[in-house]
Amino acid sequence: MNSETKTCQNCKKDFTIKPEDFNFYEVMKVPAPTFCPDCRAERRFVWRNERTLYKRKCDLCEKNIIGLYPEKTPFPVYCYECWYGDGWNSTDYGMDYDPKISFFAQFKNLMNKVPRLAIWVVASTNSEYTNQSYFNKNTYLSFALRDSENVFYAGRAKTIKNSADVTYTHFSDLMYDTVNVEKSYSSSHVYDSEGIVDSSFISSSRNSQNCFGGVNLRSANYVFFGEKLSRDSYKEKISSLDLGSRKTVKEIEKKFYDYYLKQIHRSLELVNCVNCVGNYLIDSKDCFYVFDGFELENAKYSAWVFSNKDIYDCFGMGGSNHIYEAVGCEDISNCSFDSIVGSSTDVYYSDLCRGSQNLFSCIGLRSKKYCIFNKQYSKEEYLKLVERIKGDMNANPYVDKRKIVYKYGEFFPSELSPFAYNETIAQEFYPKTKKEIISLGYNFHEPETRNYVPTVNIDHVPDNISDVPLDFTKEIIECKNKGKVETQCTLAFRITFEELSFYKKQKIPIPEYCPNCRHYARLAKHLPPVIFDRTCAKCGDEMKTAYAPDRPEIVYCEKCYKQEIY
Repeated sequence: MNSETKTCQNCKKDFTIKPEDFNFYEVMKVPAPTFCPDCRAERRFVWRNERTLYKRKCDLCEKNIIGLYPEKTPFPVYCYECWYGDGWNSTDYGMDYDPKISFFAQFKNLMNKVPRLAIWVVASTNSEYTNQSYFNKNTYLSFALRDSENVFYAGRAKTIKNSADVTYTHFSDLMYDTVNVEKSYSSSHVYDSEGIVDSSFISSSRNSQNCFGGVNLRSANYVFFGEKLSRDSYKEKISSLDLGSRKTVKEIEKKFYDYYLKQIHRSLELVNCVNCVGNYLIDSKDCFYVFDGFELENAKYSAWVFSNKDIYDCFGMGGSNHIYEAVGCEDISNCSFDSIVGSSTDVYYSDLCRGSQNLFSCIGLRSKKYCIFNKQYSKEEYLKLVERIKGDMNANPYVDKRKIVYKYGEFFPSELSPFAYNETIAQEFYPKTKKEIISLGYNFHEPETRNYVPTVNIDHVPDNISDVPLDFTKEIIECKNKGKVETQCTLAFRITFEELSFYKKQKIPIPEYCPNCRHYARLAKHLPPVIFDRTCAKCGDEMKTAYAPDRPEIVYCEKCYKQEIY
């Protein structure tokens, strides 16, 4: 089969479907997409709220809880104990399929009936203010995190201990302000690096320790802003810096950025990868337009994915194979069009289901099989009705507010999401103003009125962490952004006792911005999931890179970069 060019239903731009794509769709028994890859991603992201939390009551036990949904939702919201308890049965909400009503309209009706889990926290201790949290202990305001302990303000991280303000960071301990870091220890302000120990202000480096101000380091020791020093000279340099001072750190940050811009940069961060086009990938092969993942094979148009094979259009996916259009799923096989499904096979158009197989359009089921709209069927009845529904989806499609047509093969329409656009990761990857969100037909959530009054602004916070008293945890600090930027700014924030202890132990000054603003600042240091055509700054050849052509960095192709650095 030849390549085919289509016009995206959503953005009206052309996109290409390649022969290998058609082969994958044939294996998955789905039609070719009508949305381009970016619009498909944005549509999925509207179904994933990672960081927007609310205080509300459980609709079953009525205790006060933290959840992803504000009060007065059209559907019930249960706390963890109630949702996993015996006080309700998801099949009690089963519906008969009605061929006179469009499929997605029926799915929305089911959504408004079935209780939803308030927040996705699995086997975690003392980690109430987290979401997409798995097997964690003592974690706070951390999201998409697993196997971690004593962590504050982390995002999309795995196996982290005793750390704060880390994003896309894995298998590391005692870290602060890191982005895209692997297997590192006792370091701060580290980006795009692996195996960094006792170091600060490091970028694009490997297996280095006792370094300060370094870019493209390899197995280095005692380097200070590119200068190789003796052990004693290095220690003397470091001891002369007052790193507990906010003013000093800001001066170093500026110096480091200026130094960083003068160094060369690798076109794509690919480690032990074969035939891959993407960025921040490790131990992967045959990937195209894939970002932030490891141990992948034959993956396309996906991000934040791990140990998967034969997947297209996925986000937040682990340990799975033969998956198309899914978000927040783990350990699943032969599934399509799912949100937060785990340990399941042959599940389609379903949400919040676990340990199941052969489901079609189900919500909140556990350990079930052969169900449609949460109603139980025999195997023969199930297979026959699924085929009928697919045909009806094409004959009687759902049409959204913008007149976009949803037949079989489309992910859930964005307007059916239980979340508003600005509550979800769509706002991180495809930021929009309130006006843009509404004009494009997405839901917008008006931020809640915050009644607290800051007791101190950052200019009156002690500059040095050593001068901050232990009772400073009582203060409400005004965020320096004051809500003037599109970062879900909380306007003000507190410092917890555990957090303050960490800052004092690590000699880190009190931050100027609220946790949400700091999260967005770290994201700005992480190259977006886009690939550009650009010319190598050394050889002049055309290359694929994650650096946009108008960015100021000096970017080398892979061959020239290796000749220079290795």
